[in-house]
Amino acid sequence: MSNHDVTNVVHILADMASRSQAHKESLPQHDIRGGAFWSGVGFSLSGIDYLAPLDEITEIISVPQTTKVPGSKGWLKGVANLRGVLLALVDLQEFLGRQSSRNVLKQRVLVIDQQGSYLGLIVDEVRGLHHFEEGEQVEQGLTADAVIAPYIIGGFERDTQLWRVFGMKELAESGELHQVAL
Repeated sequence: MSNHDVTNVVHILADMASRSQAHKESLPQHDIRGGAFWSGVGFSLSGIDYLAPLDEITEIISVPQTTKVPGSKGWLKGVANLRGVLLALVDLQEFLGRQSSRNVLKQRVLVIDQQGSYLGLIVDEVRGLHHFEEGEQVEQGLTADAVIAPYIIGGFERDTQLWRVFGMKELAESGELHQVAL
């Protein structure tokens, strides 16, 4: 690549960055507590639909091969190498005291970043990206399950379908998740 080509690429990237910054105020908000709309990654556990806040998910991957961690609880499936980074894998169903999904072909891993440490949460199925308007937000009847209640931070309803917002930060900060030894 010649110096002229490099200069053109740098100019194009600078122009794109400038235009993006000029229009950033016109973009919708992504805050559950207000804004134009809220976005989340849909996933299911035991046939119940949940949403993970989009800004709390780093990426979504297939379940990788893991290395078991001796002396750990069964819900810690092990660790994996994710492009040179250590990824701890937790079966979310088992962590919540439920039986793990039998459909391993549909299972996916929601990866969250805990200040440089990565945690992978195995869920039954990912159900795509969903956007909700403020008027679709609900606060009643979100869960009767005491085990999952501490992690439910809100919800949305559309066409009689309830989507519970599962707080990944709340899960990552819970004491139970850090007690992996038998």
